[in-house]
Parts: sequence; C-alpha cells; structure tokens
Amino acid sequence: MHKHYPDSVPIGVLVLVGCILLFQSLWLFRNARRHTKYYWFWGVIGLIHFPTPLIVYWFIYIYLPRRKGRNKDRLH
Repeated sequence: MHKHYPDSVPIGVLVLVGCILLFQSLWLFRNARRHTKYYWFWGVIGLIHFPTPLIVYWFIYIYLPRRKGRNKDRLH
C-alpha cells in the first residue's frame, strides 16, 4: 500500500510542469535568437521557473521596442 503524504506531488503534475518549462525555454531560445545576442541566457532562465522569464522577455524585447516605434511615428 502507498502512503499518501500531504506534501507529495502526483507524477502527472510533475510531467506537466516539466513540459511547460521545456516549451517556455525552447520558445524563449528561438525567439531570442532573432531579437538579442543573449539567447542562451533566456533559454536557461526559461528552464528555471514559469512565467516570470516569459513576462520579462516580452516586456524588454517585444513591448518596449513596439512602444518606442509608435511614439516615434507620433512625433513626425
């Protein structure tokens, strides 16, 4: 018989979390190759936790450049 401890995590949840982290890391790595020279950094950081690296990357390399481009168009 298996004893169930309150702090034990089912294997399905661990597999799901692993898949999410791997997918996030691969997406960050592939996308960062187009936007920055630190693509290895983003790939490794993406393996560590979710979703903070994705949010930070989006804000720095996608949101801010688009916003700067929009503001530049308004000045002309």
